[in-house]
Amino acid sequence: EVLTGATSNVQDGARLDIAVNGFWGGRSERTFMDVRIFNPHAPSNQQSLVSCYRKQEAVKKRAYEQRVREIEHASFTPLVLSATGGMANQATVFYKRLASCLASKWDQPYSSTMSWLRCRLTFSLLRSAIQ
Repeated sequence: EVLTGATSNVQDGARLDIAVNGFWGGRSERTFMDVRIFNPHAPSNQQSLVSCYRKQEAVKKRAYEQRVREIEHASFTPLVLSATGGMANQATVFYKRLASCLASKWDQPYSSTMSWLRCRLTFSLLRSAIQ
């Protein structure tokens, strides 16, 4: 299949980080996610933090969104996180939805589930930064 986006990733080995069935919609809808962690203090990120998040999300979308939509017939969510623990808009929405689903499944309050998720994410970011 031919993709019109000049920057679409069409290599045979192109893979996304996470694939989930039924996350945003019905049980049969597949969602792909790709994670990007960036350093907001790097010289290439001298603009505002909001601009950095938007730029990083746009790069991921340009690389994968069209291919996921047209070939995989699925949805795509870029999970953009900063090394300091912040999240882009779509990652924030993703984590809110994940916390809501887990809270219902575990029969726990949303607030404690979100705190647990944020704690796990923070420690994962710390581990990745010190290795």
